[in-house]
Amino acid sequence: MFSLTKHPANGTLSVRPVNKDTDRSVVREIFRREFYGNTRTQYPDEGLWEIYDRMDTGGAFGAYLVSQYNHILFLLEVHPAVQMDLRSEYLSAPGTIGIYCFYHNFQETLNLPAFRACIVSLFSDPSIGCILTTLNHIGPGDPRSILLEKTGFRRLSGNTDRNAGYSCTRDSYHQAGLLAAAFDEGSPVHA
Repeated sequence: MFSLTKHPANGTLSVRPVNKDTDRSVVREIFRREFYGNTRTQYPDEGLWEIYDRMDTGGAFGAYLVSQYNHILFLLEVHPAVQMDLRSEYLSAPGTIGIYCFYHNFQETLNLPAFRACIVSLFSDPSIGCILTTLNHIGPGDPRSILLEKTGFRRLSGNTDRNAGYSCTRDSYHQAGLLAAAFDEGSPVHA
């Protein structure tokens, strides 16, 4: 099971596995925002919980809610690399895993330090050397891509503006942290 090994300066983050019985409404709302934006269209339950029922939960794999106190920041899914929607050459390197991150609110100031804390915690597992993710429907200045880049993810080649793959290694994670420190020594992004 995945847990935080590092916390931002205020130490108020928590990570817990998604509970099918108690988290239906929050997970549904996160997906509604992700796929429908500000429209009030209801996200359907059909297929959603079946995916989580079949999800690999060995080691760090699984679906997790990341919170500050009881305030949900995002849903983080950790998958074997082969389940990612990327070309096969990116999926075959040993120590590669995949994540999907779905934000409750893109504008939360704690998203960056919380996401960085999750990534460094995943890298605390010596068997993990590379983390992959994808973003769909991104445009210039998309807050999700900016957050990924500030965390050390680099865009993979062969992407389009509508579907982008990103990769993060321990080295690129640390380089991003060093760049952030050079601009703001008091920044809480040094998870």
